[in-house]
Amino acid sequence: MALAVALIYFVLITVLSIVQSRRSVKSAKDFTKAGDGMSWLLVTFSFVLVPLGSGHTLSLWETATSGIGASAIWWAVGAGAIFLPLMMLWLGPWVRDTRLNTMPEIIEKMFGRGLGSLHAAFQTMTWTGIGISETIATGTAIYGLTGGHLNLKWCVCIAIVLMLVYVLFGGVLQMAFLNVINSCVLLAGAYIALGFIGTYLAANYFGWTGIQEVYAGMGGAWDSLKDTLMPLREQLGLVEMSPVMLTNTDMGNKDLWLNVIIPVVVLHTSAGAVSQSMNNTFFAAKDNHACRKGVFLGCGLNVLSCVPWVIMALVGMTIPTVLQAGGAEVSKTVVPLLAMEALPAPILGLLMISLLAACLSTGGSILMGNGMVIASDVIKRPWKPDMSDKAFMILLRVCIVVMAVVLLIGALNMAVVFPVFLWCFSFGIPVFVVYLCGMIWKASKSAAWITVVVTYIVNIYWTFWTPSWATGPWALNMYIVSILSVVLGVVLTLILPGTPGLRTKKYAQLHPAEAIPRT
Repeated sequence: MALAVALIYFVLITVLSIVQSRRSVKSAKDFTKAGDGMSWLLVTFSFVLVPLGSGHTLSLWETATSGIGASAIWWAVGAGAIFLPLMMLWLGPWVRDTRLNTMPEIIEKMFGRGLGSLHAAFQTMTWTGIGISETIATGTAIYGLTGGHLNLKWCVCIAIVLMLVYVLFGGVLQMAFLNVINSCVLLAGAYIALGFIGTYLAANYFGWTGIQEVYAGMGGAWDSLKDTLMPLREQLGLVEMSPVMLTNTDMGNKDLWLNVIIPVVVLHTSAGAVSQSMNNTFFAAKDNHACRKGVFLGCGLNVLSCVPWVIMALVGMTIPTVLQAGGAEVSKTVVPLLAMEALPAPILGLLMISLLAACLSTGGSILMGNGMVIASDVIKRPWKPDMSDKAFMILLRVCIVVMAVVLLIGALNMAVVFPVFLWCFSFGIPVFVVYLCGMIWKASKSAAWITVVVTYIVNIYWTFWTPSWATGPWALNMYIVSILSVVLGVVLTLILPGTPGLRTKKYAQLHPAEAIPRT
């Protein structure tokens, strides 16, 4: 029954994709920028789902079960309450105002072709890492739909096919229409499933109170489970259970700020602001009003959509049958396994489709973003600037398929998800700093090159050869990378020669034909 529900969904998105392609895609501009005509509703739903994906589902619950507990939810709150408003109210409209097509093209306009090409290369590499995580998460959802009967690697292969379907026919506008549907499915599926899990717990484990008792190590639920639960957890090498895992959302907690909230805000904002994947929607917006109008709706949807996954993960880690079925991979598969244990087949199907909805939107956007950067910034503009529209469309679709193969190879060989986000997102920090300088202050080519190259080297060193003295928050590469990026970026821009920022009055006076409106 769950598989039947999923098949209906797969057929629906395939048919809609083909129909949308035939109706709306007549040129490369239609495919990549929706003809510059996306309304505020499509912009809102399309953008809101892009940051979700595995970072707000699989990675979120994997992190929660590793010991951080309910405080993992601040990843979602940081994105929904800070990153989304910054992008929708300011950074997104800035991108649209440039009238360009890609983020590397904007960087090139500020700092020259060399740095634009470097950003294109590193952006493609780092977001490939994120795309691999999306592929794993999508495969995990399909694993749940099959009741665990289909090998996870085969589920990953199916996942990459679905991601291609999501984007290959109609491009950005196709993804926007599907994201409207998927937003509704995501919220409905996750919260309906949460209600059914509450009913299951009431019948088997003393309800939600019973889960609290298990984490606290006291009460009826604990007494009935401890003899089977604890040996299983010790055998799997899981972290010690603690009531803090259910309640650690205290805003006054210093470790919570240093290890979760601040890294989330900095990494999400810096990486997202300069990535093609996150900005696809804004390049396609009809006007700046379309970028901004849905900000409150978008923030609410983003935060609400993430809460159920953390709750379900923490519940699943108290159920012995879930731990037995998950084995060494239980932190990654805990939610699908709980769903198979606790939910009737139609609701199981709806929940797994909710997970698919989140991951397909992000995965499809990454395929589109990386394919666009490779086709436009790596091949067309440097080597064949006079390429015909038809030839570019063929090239773009080929690049998207090639990227899908790369994601598949990575997903079949990757063991972890969350660390990928920390490392990949950190490469956006120095680019974001010089990008801001080049927009609103001064574009110094020398300052940008030194800042980006030096910070990249330190980032790689700190990630793989962390100094022995760097403990606590300083072990996170994000802090040293952020400090170095700001110091180098600001100081060097101040003292080295450059040109007026793209959004400054002086730039408008010097280049009236290229002036960017201050909106």
